[in-house]
Amino acid sequence: MGLTGRLSIALLMAANLSSPISAQSGYDLDDVPAGPEINEEWDGGVGLETDLNALEAAHAELIAMSDLQLERPEADPIEFEPSEPPGWLSSLVKLLGHLGPLLKFIFYACIVLVVAGVLYFLFGEAMRIRFGGKKDKSEGDEDDIVPDFRPDQATARSLLEEADALAREGRFAEAVHLLLFRSIEDIQSRVEMGVPRSMTAREIGRLGYLPDRARSALGPIIAIVERSFFGGRDVDETGWQSARASYEDFAFGGEWA
Repeated sequence: MGLTGRLSIALLMAANLSSPISAQSGYDLDDVPAGPEINEEWDGGVGLETDLNALEAAHAELIAMSDLQLERPEADPIEFEPSEPPGWLSSLVKLLGHLGPLLKFIFYACIVLVVAGVLYFLFGEAMRIRFGGKKDKSEGDEDDIVPDFRPDQATARSLLEEADALAREGRFAEAVHLLLFRSIEDIQSRVEMGVPRSMTAREIGRLGYLPDRARSALGPIIAIVERSFFGGRDVDETGWQSARASYEDFAFGGEWA
């Protein structure tokens, strides 16, 4: 008989010995009263009894089976002796230990450089445009010559015709404003990266990369507009003629290149 058969027989023997006789008589187990007391009327005088000797014999037979593993075996510890690291690795570790403070400084320096690069990428050009200083005269006249800042001659003449029409109607302030705003639009369209829209006319006139001719030509127009727009002063014909002459110098005066 195999191992499975012997186990099945032992379990059946234990179950038969411990099962109540009343179950074989057809009684309903739900009617069994709780507690240790025995109802003589219910079991017909038959008591419950377990054959402890048979149970112990079955248990002893189960224990005696040699092909059953009843105890957990303990694993034997593995003996391992770590080997010494190679000499070059020990030297490298010592070198890195001595360079630790320097590497820490380099790490934080790289972080600062990365943050500075990101800030310059985001705001550097705007800061340069807004706060850029005037060019050094020793750099040469060629650095102060930017012909592309001037409007096309046809565009400039058309603008002067519009402004003259306003001036003939006595609307000198509107004519000067028109000259200034169109001049700023021309500059914004010709600057490589554009001019921030938040900059005022005075700030645009002070841009460091503007040529001196453009700055000196736009200066009188900007001053007249500021006195009119912010100071509440009327623009007369004299102011208009001054602004018109400044725009002509900006658009047509001299060769810039």
